[in-house]
Amino acid sequence: MILFFILLLPLVSVVTLSISKNINIIKFNPIIIMSISLGIIIYFIFNQQIADNGNFDNLYINLYTLIPAFDVNMSFNIDRISILLLILSHLTIITALFSTLNFKLISDSYDQNLTRHKQINILISLISIGINGLIISNNLFVFFLFYEIAAIPIFLMISTFGYNLKREVSGPFATILKFFNVGSREYGSYKITIYLFVASILIFFGLAILGISSGSFEISNITTGNNSVFVFWLLLIGFGTHSALWPFHTWAPDGHGTAPTAGSIIFAGILMKIGVIGFIKILIPIMNEITFNYSNIIIFLASVNIVYGAFTALRQNDLKYVAAYASLSHIGYIFIALMTSNETGINGAIFQIISHGLIICLLFFTVGVIYRIKKTRMISQLNSMLDCSPILSYFFIFTAFASIGFPLTSGFVSEFMIINGIYKYFEFSKLGILMISIPILGILLTTIYMFRVVKDCIFTLKSNLNEFFDMDNYEIIICFILCILILFIGIYPNFIQNILFDSYKGLVMR
Repeated sequence: MILFFILLLPLVSVVTLSISKNINIIKFNPIIIMSISLGIIIYFIFNQQIADNGNFDNLYINLYTLIPAFDVNMSFNIDRISILLLILSHLTIITALFSTLNFKLISDSYDQNLTRHKQINILISLISIGINGLIISNNLFVFFLFYEIAAIPIFLMISTFGYNLKREVSGPFATILKFFNVGSREYGSYKITIYLFVASILIFFGLAILGISSGSFEISNITTGNNSVFVFWLLLIGFGTHSALWPFHTWAPDGHGTAPTAGSIIFAGILMKIGVIGFIKILIPIMNEITFNYSNIIIFLASVNIVYGAFTALRQNDLKYVAAYASLSHIGYIFIALMTSNETGINGAIFQIISHGLIICLLFFTVGVIYRIKKTRMISQLNSMLDCSPILSYFFIFTAFASIGFPLTSGFVSEFMIINGIYKYFEFSKLGILMISIPILGILLTTIYMFRVVKDCIFTLKSNLNEFFDMDNYEIIICFILCILILFIGIYPNFIQNILFDSYKGLVMR
């Protein structure tokens, strides 16, 4: 029953949007449907007492067999980690849908504006189907199928609803960059599509070779003895590209910068986690030994993510690019934590996935509201927000504190667990001290660039203020909900820990 709601309710939303001509139905129906789906997942947690005891292991469902010879089935598996990922997916999609309620109108024509809202909400609903199916997939074929369903609408979302930016280009490649119209939504959409298309090809061949060589495409039936270096690198580069692991990251900032607010929320909140999900569902459980052998390389790449993303965020003048590089930096924490191969580190990685998803959704949402109100995202052009938009300012300040891992927020819990996991992995050695210093440096740099933004945009006071605009009620509601969840995890992390229980054991590398 839960599978029916998770996959079919968003499809109901797509059908309803396609036939409806009522603007209120188009705006609010997807939010209501996704909220119902989220409520069903929460009911499932309490009904199965998943947060109270360790009796629940997983729920396996095989709808039908597609290719018996290779054990290709339309099969799904709901376990403890996937439940948390489903909650994050739903919250991300709901936040994105809230951001479309005040979507920029292209004309005074009612029909054109109705069509515009309809199109973007259909794309969001399709992405939700892909993400949810991918999270609970138990077959390599099903995993790739839903991966494509989630990835394809990205191009349409950016190319149709994205922003055209004026980006300054210089250096030896300036002529080429100008030719490709860097900063335009066409450039952003094609760049992200090319990157993810190449990644999908690598993932396709990696999964195909893995399934054929194992004699089964069922993830739960494939043994952990597959140690093909070729397949490992195919999947590492493919999943790494989708999660913007350095040096396969360059699509992410331009994708975020040119995407509409809803697109940025979905990208950072859950879509960039697809690569991490690939590690959790496929690479680590199935290719356990070889992943462990190459774990130091992954740790090095993730460390570059943390430092490079944070330093680059310091130099940005566009709020969206600050958020984009901040997201890039925080993804690095997840990969390092997964490679620590101990309970604290692995649980810290899952906490970071959830925490980062909630915080970055709130950050991109508030940036979108700032752009709607101020008509600019440039830090140098923003000031006096505490006087002009106090409620928005309070939410943005909260987001800044959550981003740096302030105590009593979810960011503090996840970062503390990750640093602890790194210490347990490397112990008190020279390399251990260096590795512990990397996330600490990342936290320090995050504090600097987030507080710089807060100081310049919110507390810098300009005289002759004559514009006083703030968030509307719907925007306040979704931001308040995200703030409550971030605080709840920070104050009561045991709720997430109890849901996870001993899930980390399947991700320990030997």
